[in-house]
Amino acid sequence: MAEDSRSTVRTPRQGRALHKIELILEAAIRLVDSGGMGALTTNAVAQTAGVSIGTLYQYFPNKEAILDALADREMAELSQRVIAALSDASMHDAGEKVSRIVRAVTCGYGERRQAHRLVAEYSLSRGGGRLTPLIERVIALLTAGDAEAEQAGFGATEAFVLTNAFAGVLRAMILGHEDGEPSQADIEAALKRLVMGFVQTLPGD
Repeated sequence: MAEDSRSTVRTPRQGRALHKIELILEAAIRLVDSGGMGALTTNAVAQTAGVSIGTLYQYFPNKEAILDALADREMAELSQRVIAALSDASMHDAGEKVSRIVRAVTCGYGERRQAHRLVAEYSLSRGGGRLTPLIERVIALLTAGDAEAEQAGFGATEAFVLTNAFAGVLRAMILGHEDGEPSQADIEAALKRLVMGFVQTLPGD
């Protein structure tokens, strides 16, 4: 059966339907992990998930819709980890906040790194909109309660610049797969120096 768009796509509401969605998405990520994007077809996903192709099309009109759902799930999980890492009221040190962000981003990529990378590449190829809410939230949390940073004039503009500076580094860590990449520990240390050096050179410090 050829892959095509369906005009009517069911919105899952009941537990049984949500379970089928999870089966489909898990099957999709397994296929991408084992065979790359070329292995991802709606027929292969349905077979791997143990559902009929008709059932799959009730929720996903084509493989792009499956990839969009995977990308949304990846970003939701990433956002939860980052926000949880930054929402600790007892943490006031900017350097520790940087470390928490790095670890929150990278900890979910130990398994199926290839699949995560390919889904991330797909998401980025569709634009950076999925990152926008997370970046805005990180900007708000990055220096919250950091008295040293606040006294140095570390405000929204500085947070915006730094957040986007190391967002690019983190993106490269997730997508990167070249030999000779710095270790995570070295990257984390360099990002700490970037933030703390930035704070120390602000007017009034």
